[in-house]
Amino acid sequence: MPIYTFELRDGDRTIEDGSGVNLLDRDHAFHYALDVAHELMSCREAQTRTWRLDVYEGSGEQIFQLPFARIDPTLDHLVPEMRKTVERVSDLSRSLREAMASARVTLRESRALMALSRGRPYLATEMGERTIRGR
Repeated sequence: MPIYTFELRDGDRTIEDGSGVNLLDRDHAFHYALDVAHELMSCREAQTRTWRLDVYEGSGEQIFQLPFARIDPTLDHLVPEMRKTVERVSDLSRSLREAMASARVTLRESRALMALSRGRPYLATEMGERTIRGR
């Protein structure tokens, strides 16, 4: 039975499932991901609309992405064109937030490397993540 792992992307950070779940096949993994996404977005659809759940099979191969906007039941009243627009804007918003978060990480790392090269104190970790990657 293959192990499937999940990665929640909210735009600011990525939360990885370290252990994974044994499921029969990809179809079961999809339905499991649907259940997880619905539980995470329950009663807070507008706040989680930009989130995405990525699913990986045992070898680390990504088998699908589940954007929350695509399964958001509060958007069911929209005409298809409008719903597609909301889904696209949600994806673009998450992508922009991911790019901004990446830029912040790069800036922190650059500042830390400059301080380290000058023999000055620097921020070693932030929220459990190393400031200087690869050390």
